[in-house]
Amino acid sequence: MGAIGRWLDKRLDLASIRKTLLDRKMPAGLTWWHTLGSATLAVFVVQITTGIVLAMYYSPSPDHAYDSIRFIERTVASGSLLRGIHHWGASAMVVLVVAHMIRVFTMGSYKYPREANWILGVALLCLVMAFGFTGYLLPWDQKAYWATQVGTNIAGTAPVIGGTLVTLLRGGSQLGAATLARFFALHVLLLPILLGGIVMLHLVIVVRQGIAAPPKVLEEDAPGRTDDPQYAQFYDAKYAQSKASGVRFWPDIIAKDIIVATAVILLLVILGRFFGAGLDAPADPTDSAYVPRPEWYFLPFFQLLKFVPGSMESFVAIGVPTLLVLVLLLLPFFDRRSIRSLVHRPIALTSLGGVTVACALLFGASMSEAPHTGIPQEVGHPLTSTERAGRVLFDQQQCGSCHAIAGRKAPEKNADVPDAPELTDIGLKHTAGWMHSYIEDPTRFHPDSKMPAFGPPTLSHQEIEELAQYLATLRGPHWATAQPEFRDTFPEPVKPKEK
Repeated sequence: MGAIGRWLDKRLDLASIRKTLLDRKMPAGLTWWHTLGSATLAVFVVQITTGIVLAMYYSPSPDHAYDSIRFIERTVASGSLLRGIHHWGASAMVVLVVAHMIRVFTMGSYKYPREANWILGVALLCLVMAFGFTGYLLPWDQKAYWATQVGTNIAGTAPVIGGTLVTLLRGGSQLGAATLARFFALHVLLLPILLGGIVMLHLVIVVRQGIAAPPKVLEEDAPGRTDDPQYAQFYDAKYAQSKASGVRFWPDIIAKDIIVATAVILLLVILGRFFGAGLDAPADPTDSAYVPRPEWYFLPFFQLLKFVPGSMESFVAIGVPTLLVLVLLLLPFFDRRSIRSLVHRPIALTSLGGVTVACALLFGASMSEAPHTGIPQEVGHPLTSTERAGRVLFDQQQCGSCHAIAGRKAPEKNADVPDAPELTDIGLKHTAGWMHSYIEDPTRFHPDSKMPAFGPPTLSHQEIEELAQYLATLRGPHWATAQPEFRDTFPEPVKPKEK
């Protein structure tokens, strides 16, 4: 091994690389908060690793995407765990990147000479959110489909370029095979390349410039502004002084990084093992009654849009994110005071507190709303054309004015039928054949029934069959595990009258 090491050292100058990366001195006073960047890098590696494995079993087409996810969950060894880790890793990336940027903001580390690295950090935040958005569609379940429908519709409200932007995202006018293929390509090809390149550049700058010293070190006797001609010389002297009394990156600093990164990865394994990633019913483009709920990190923004009048929705939907990104990008250039501590920057303190409180209130308001995710079904695939036609008939005939499904009724309930049964799990109680006969003439089964007969000429036999097939898909909230217990009792046939 020694001979191999010397051979490589002569050709790659490993000694210089080791000295540059590991033997460098770090400023004194660094805390555990400075490990957030390393923890983010560790989670990014986890996401790449689990993503590669999941991609081996995933089929990016509407006909097979949902089934491939179920195959991963139920058949692939540790597939459910890997998908759970990848799912929670996406949330961890958002949390860590935001926390890392808040730490940099509170310590004023975006100021000279780290303006470029701050801009790269803003780009990393945007890419991480793009990862969350593009990966959300891939399971091709109800939640993924309709949340992406809403998200792309929001992009379509952009002035001038809205229509073009929607077409680029969807690969056409509607969500479909082109959209799924496009999002998959973005998620596993383009975005990883961009994020990996920016991470590498970010790390190179960190190694070159070093980690920022604590604010109080750089504030004492400092010129008033960072663009003062004397500030660069002052900064270099103070930073060198702080490093002289500091510690080495290896093993003092990297030990903290390893501890935090290990703890974060263990947390992801626990979350993935005990909570998993979840999977809704298969995507059904015809189920317009489904109310999507985005991932938690998009909830404050979606909740904000609910409070905005229709005339202002386009401005807020596009203007707020754009304004926020512009403010973050330009922050180092219009805040050039040498003061770095947050407690001495009242505008920065107020802004951070205001944004945090606003997001918390919006998030709380969103969570307090009872989520409605449509009618649970268990058909193993999206509704067939017959079942979809039956759902359309259910709405056209205003069946919901008497019967509730999943606690949902039509706006005005029919007062003539006060005790109409709920149909949430009707598919577990009766077969489609029984429901077909009942819909044709309810009085054959219950002479005192107030439900009108829908047999011909009101509905054709084909239409009644479509309606019955749709009702048979209603399996209640436990559709994945519930077993049918049919209670089909047909009336005695009517005997012909004797002559």
